[in-house]
Amino acid sequence: MGNAIPFPVNARKGADLPQRGLPVSSVPRIARICALGLAFDELLEEVCREILALSGAEGGVLFFCRDDAVGGKLQAAATSGTHSDLRDAYRPGPAMDRLLDRLRGEGAIRADDTSLLAPADPLGELLGPLPVRSALLVPLKFGTRLLGFVALHVCSARRPWDEEVLRAMDLVAALLSAALERRRTEDSLRASEARYRFLAENSPDLISLHDPSGRILYASPASLQMLGIRPELLTGAPHEGFLHPDDAEKVVSETRRVALGEKTGFPLQHRMRRASGEYLEVESAATPIPGGPGEEARVLRVTRDVSGRKRMEDRLRESQQLAAVGMLAGGVAHEFNNLLAGIQGAVEMLSMVVGGSPQARAYLDVIHRMGNRAVEVTHQLLAYSRQGKHSPVPVPLRQVVEETLPAIQPSFQPGIEVSMDLEAKLPPVHADIAQMKQVVAGLCLNAVEAMPAGGKIGIRSRPEDGGGRIVLEVTDTGSGMDAETMARIFEPFFTTKSVGRGMGLAAIRGIVENHGGEIRVSSRPGEGSTFTVFLPASAERRKSVRHAPRAPIAGRGRILLADDEPDVRAVVRAMLESLGYTVVEARDGQEAVELFRRHHDEIDLVLLDLVMPRLTGEAALGEIRRIDPAVRAVLASGYDESGRIRDIVGDGFGGFLQKPFRRQELGEKIEEVLGAPRAPKAE
Repeated sequence: MGNAIPFPVNARKGADLPQRGLPVSSVPRIARICALGLAFDELLEEVCREILALSGAEGGVLFFCRDDAVGGKLQAAATSGTHSDLRDAYRPGPAMDRLLDRLRGEGAIRADDTSLLAPADPLGELLGPLPVRSALLVPLKFGTRLLGFVALHVCSARRPWDEEVLRAMDLVAALLSAALERRRTEDSLRASEARYRFLAENSPDLISLHDPSGRILYASPASLQMLGIRPELLTGAPHEGFLHPDDAEKVVSETRRVALGEKTGFPLQHRMRRASGEYLEVESAATPIPGGPGEEARVLRVTRDVSGRKRMEDRLRESQQLAAVGMLAGGVAHEFNNLLAGIQGAVEMLSMVVGGSPQARAYLDVIHRMGNRAVEVTHQLLAYSRQGKHSPVPVPLRQVVEETLPAIQPSFQPGIEVSMDLEAKLPPVHADIAQMKQVVAGLCLNAVEAMPAGGKIGIRSRPEDGGGRIVLEVTDTGSGMDAETMARIFEPFFTTKSVGRGMGLAAIRGIVENHGGEIRVSSRPGEGSTFTVFLPASAERRKSVRHAPRAPIAGRGRILLADDEPDVRAVVRAMLESLGYTVVEARDGQEAVELFRRHHDEIDLVLLDLVMPRLTGEAALGEIRRIDPAVRAVLASGYDESGRIRDIVGDGFGGFLQKPFRRQELGEKIEEVLGAPRAPKAE
């Protein structure tokens, strides 16, 4: 409801309350009090004193609202006198709601003798438990809105409220209502002004006021944060002094048109000069503020820094372009991997047959080398398309670097000096070891190519300053790069050399980002370059273990092989049979399920391609596990089109083979899965 203002208690008491003349001087005094610029509480206190003198009541309470709502919880104030709990009589509830409705609709409520009030009367319900003999309630209204009411009480004797008192109280109520409404309006205006000033002074956007020529009349404090210029230095200055020369005319011209009402403010993109002399990309909207009689219109301009948004838009466009190229690259890699699976496998099997012939061996070696080059390109395509991270394990970066450098150093030209600073106690990273080696090799070879006359390569690993990531830095003392070159170095097939290395840094970036990491580059012409890779640290720990390749033992058992490529299927079958396994072939996932249903008691392992007609490898395994929940399975694929290889492998497959794979890799993976404990079959 609002606040309850207690009246001073009239000192006159007795069995009979004699009538006295109405002090008419109180009304003009109340009018003068209402016109004074007193504080609100002081105003009400003075008015209350005069109302008691005017009415002859022993006490009373003034209720008013601080907003437009009436009927909320009453805020009680202490009342002096014998019956200090009178203020609590007007408590929220159904009776109070009915009483307020009567005050709105009927006006003043007069009770000369409260004992004669009907039982259902809301005033009787509220005052019933209290020793009030007479009461008078006068509404305070402004228009049709109830602002509050004055409640007068007499407890010592019954008091008839004569017409003169009622007329005087109506006049007082009108005066007090106008004063309350005026104070409410003034408070609302002050609150509104404070609110908008707070918004202007705390808005991250620059809010400025201009005359039609563009001169700045007001600038909000955001100018310091946005431009590095204090607002008082902007005030009074021409707007064009803080605009880019190419944008000044269009901004000032728009201000003139908006001031003349020729156009409404639409967002306008332009540049503003910072205190440092640099220019900031901004977007502003102008709105006319009509002037008073004889005054010219002004223009309110809200300016927002959009440099961050523009960077995000550029990154989004780049991301969309990368996604499109990545999808294409992944699809091409899938087709090539299927082809290479057949070619590489056939060469390997042919080497076992005719490898004793020196002439045949020479040609087979050429095919093998070219095939390996093609495999490297497809791995780069998969890395660029954010695919291929299928065997992540906790691995120390120190181990990755130490195992990679001996393999690539023989290809360095003379004059290249390598230094390493690798912290031994760093947490490992959760990564695919082969792809991490590709990152290290790619960055080192890129550094070598930047130093054709020789130079130094520095490889360093360390924890991130103030972060939880692991950092790998590769630094060279080469020719360095300018800003334009750095902006393009991660584009596919971009190179500054006459002969490039294919996907190069684009593939490295794909690998790093696919592992949840980030790669940065810093360089200046003539000062070399530093590539910095940030990778999330793994919560797991793993000791550095090096596994020497070995020939698999002779295999035993029957394997169900499903692949929709006949040539690939034939080569993989030959590999398995050369390892000692018996093979059952299926041309797609559906046929694999049907063969397994008929021969599941004879099959020890199923080898499924991921992408097949009718049923994918994932769906086929789901059906096969309905037949035998404990079945051992290996998944093979040349491309993770759905981006779910890790989830698929973890949901029932014992291992994964990335096409193209070698006979050795196939044998070791089959041996590993067959050697794993077999889950018990469901009853």
